[in-house]
Amino acid sequence: MGNSQKTMTTGEFSKRTGLSVSTITKMLRQGKLSGEKRKGKWAIAQSELQNRSAVEKTQELQAAGNVSRTAKPSNTKPFTIEQFARVTYLTEYGIQQWLKNGRLTGSVDPDGSWLIDANNLSRPELSHIVR
Repeated sequence: MGNSQKTMTTGEFSKRTGLSVSTITKMLRQGKLSGEKRKGKWAIAQSELQNRSAVEKTQELQAAGNVSRTAKPSNTKPFTIEQFARVTYLTEYGIQQWLKNGRLTGSVDPDGSWLIDANNLSRPELSHIVR
């Protein structure tokens, strides 16, 4: 990665992709995401967002058995954003973006807080986000 290329930190990449910083760091260490250390911090080329999506790379990690999966909750009670973030690799910001984009289903309670449908965790196309 050349110095003239624009880069992002793991935090910035996290906000853009909805993946947690720890997942991104793991992907960098395993070579599933391209980046380099600069002064002790990861620098990820912005072009990495276009080259291949981070979601595809997370799926590759799971296929290789490098990302742990736990049993999906059997309850049907909806999750708060905070609860859903704890059982997935998405950040709270990422969850909000996925809700806005229609990638997750949920509803807004009378207080104006999002409630994420528990059945999102059993959808095959979203299995890669479950911890």
